[in-house]
Amino acid sequence: MGALVLWEVSKKQQYIFSSNKLKENRGASIIIEDIIELIPNKVNPTYADNLIYNGGGSSLYIFPTTIEAREFIKNISEKVLYEYPGVEVFMVIEEYDEDMEKVKEKIDNAYIKLAIKKNRREHSGGQLSFGIERLCESTGLPANFTEYDLDGKKRFISSEIKIKIENSEKNSKKFDNLLPVKNSINEFRELSKGNKNYVAVVHIDGNQMGKKLNKLKDEFKYEDCDYKEINKEYLKALKKFSDDIKLAFESSFKHMAEEIKRNENDLAQYTKIKEDKFPLIPIIIAGDDITYVTNGMIGIESARIFLEHLNSFGMDINGETIKLNACAGVAIVRAGYQFYKAYELAEDLCSNAKKQLLKDYGNTDADYSLIDWHIEQGDIIGPILNIREDYYKSLDGKKLNMRPLYINNPEKWTNYKNFLLANSYITKLQIDEKQIARSKLKKLREILKKGEKETEFYLLSNQISNYFPRFKDACGDYCFYDDRCMYYDSIEAMDLFIELQKEG
Repeated sequence: MGALVLWEVSKKQQYIFSSNKLKENRGASIIIEDIIELIPNKVNPTYADNLIYNGGGSSLYIFPTTIEAREFIKNISEKVLYEYPGVEVFMVIEEYDEDMEKVKEKIDNAYIKLAIKKNRREHSGGQLSFGIERLCESTGLPANFTEYDLDGKKRFISSEIKIKIENSEKNSKKFDNLLPVKNSINEFRELSKGNKNYVAVVHIDGNQMGKKLNKLKDEFKYEDCDYKEINKEYLKALKKFSDDIKLAFESSFKHMAEEIKRNENDLAQYTKIKEDKFPLIPIIIAGDDITYVTNGMIGIESARIFLEHLNSFGMDINGETIKLNACAGVAIVRAGYQFYKAYELAEDLCSNAKKQLLKDYGNTDADYSLIDWHIEQGDIIGPILNIREDYYKSLDGKKLNMRPLYINNPEKWTNYKNFLLANSYITKLQIDEKQIARSKLKKLREILKKGEKETEFYLLSNQISNYFPRFKDACGDYCFYDDRCMYYDSIEAMDLFIELQKEG
């Protein structure tokens, strides 16, 4: 009896984003990747023959016997426990007879087992310290080491943080192949320059991966066939599926980085790009799970470039070419903002974009890329749906935001093209050959909150109603259409947005 082993690193986001120190975040990400991709080979090089796929913080292996599978779990667990304090790994075994059972069903069973195991672990707890030790500021664990930050300040750190820093320094070139230049940024504050000290935390997640995987499963029929041969072919196809996803998302990241580099002259005023500080820091590049940090003024556009390029990739599944799409959440926050909260916000925005797709098209095969963003407003906190309900409604009940915006769906007027159109109107707005005062635009933002009638009066009394036209396929006037505002998003973002120019 053979066996499948499914395993993953637990609470990856918490492990990576627990501090505001770039070296710690980057080191934690490198550690997770190393655990999944490198440690098995370090333990036993022959384990490479047992690999089905890995990536995204999880991995699937197959063994000819249950005994070998249990030995693998023992060896990997000991290695992780010894070398990486603070990392927790979940591992499950699913016994499997390749001659009599469908491997695709057995893999599903393994994922169910893993979910149950993770859920049980989430309800457990433990004591971090005894209250008499000096504590690490990043983890809250006892601090038994010291280090000095870039400002020369002495810090007390735990074993977990020491390992993260060491891995960041030792493997600083880990992500260099994703960037057009060597990245010399060591702190998030180096992403920006001037008084607009904002960074953007961007989280991107692929759409409908479960549906795509189910389509792949449907290709493999077991009626009157050799189970062993079909299982072998399915595992081969599953690995190719995983590899293709990884290639598409990594290629899209590289393309986005190259576009930023090509716009460096326009970005020099706001970033340190001319000082060999390339304003892009990859944090998680794991299959269809992408997280990076960039300058606050290019966060929105960088995500747009990524999503557009991703959609150029197609996967051949069951005789059908399926375009790849994803959703992006962009949290634009001050450089000193708590990083874990910024990541949570970006993840929440990404989820909100996915919900919009589901709301518009239900459980159909319709698939498009969307982007949502939020600019941190000090004490405005909470889930994005609550923020929008409490702060993005006019007094007459209209939504002030168009977001989330479709990237590649012209059928919906709430699309990125119309956002850029609104942005071009407000940045190039002229009255009597003089550019309108930004103060008047910011005043308009406050007027929009009062509703359509107040906005109409303001535009007419200031003789600027003609400078805020309706969008294509939108029939509303005075900045509103279909109970939504057409211009609030652009006015709110105008101080933290640079449109990146396409090649040619």
